[in-house]
Amino acid sequence: MRAVLDFLDGAGWFVLLLGLLVLTWMLRRSLLGRRGATLHCGLRLEGARPRRWWQTNGWHTGIARYTPEDLQWFQLLSLGYQPRWTFVRRSVSITGRRYPHGAELLAAPHGAVVVSCNIITRQGDSLDVELAMSDAALTGFLAWIESSAPGAHTHPDTRV
Repeated sequence: MRAVLDFLDGAGWFVLLLGLLVLTWMLRRSLLGRRGATLHCGLRLEGARPRRWWQTNGWHTGIARYTPEDLQWFQLLSLGYQPRWTFVRRSVSITGRRYPHGAELLAAPHGAVVVSCNIITRQGDSLDVELAMSDAALTGFLAWIESSAPGAHTHPDTRV
């Protein structure tokens, strides 16, 4: 009987820590949505090297947030509050649109459309990026790109 109680005591701490982790992750998701519109968005960098040895060049699931100047992309299963990538709004150039095929169907969000873009990051790097999002999110994304006023963006790092 004592062994069972000891096991439950140890498992109780594990369940408590797991619950706190899930609660923190949900709080992060809520806080990200307060500073701008967010959408579920897959991201794949074409031709970019991984930042770390364990990272891949495949699809990454995340949350994109619109701001007046930038598109910020956050990795979904992360507790960090800083965006992984920040793309300059004025520099977004859409180069293609397609539906996922093959193995991409498993990695991209269900019912997603893949949009190929050439984007400049806030650091001034030009990247070829693929974004996977729903049709409704794509409509909002296109409206966000087209609705910026000419000359409204004067950040020196845009280089466009």
